[in-house]
Amino acid sequence: MFVWVGSNTPSSWLVDVFGVAAPHQLDPVMAELPLLDNPTSKRVRDIVATVRSQRKRHVRMFVVPQQGKHEMVMRNYLVEDKGMYGTPSYVDFLCHVHKEIRALLS
Repeated sequence: MFVWVGSNTPSSWLVDVFGVAAPHQLDPVMAELPLLDNPTSKRVRDIVATVRSQRKRHVRMFVVPQQGKHEMVMRNYLVEDKGMYGTPSYVDFLCHVHKEIRALLS
C-alpha cells in the first residue's frame, strides 16, 4: 500500500496524521501511521485498517512524499484499471480511436 503525500498537502493535515509539518520531514521507512490523538489521524488509520482487513495477507504501507526518492519506485506499480461496467480504459480508448483513424485513411 502506497500513501502518496503531495508537496502541497496542508501542514495541518500532515501534523494531524504524521506529526510533521512538511512532506520532506516524513520518515522514508515509515511502515505504520503514528498513533496521534485527533479525528483526522483516527480516520486515516481506520481507512488503512479497513483496506488491510480486506486482504488475506498483511499489506505493508509505504509513505511516499512527492518528489521523494521512492516516488519513481511507486510509479512502477501504477496501472490503469478498466472503466466501470467493463468500459475500456483511457489507453484502450485511444488505441481504438487510432485504429479507426488508420482505417479511414487507408
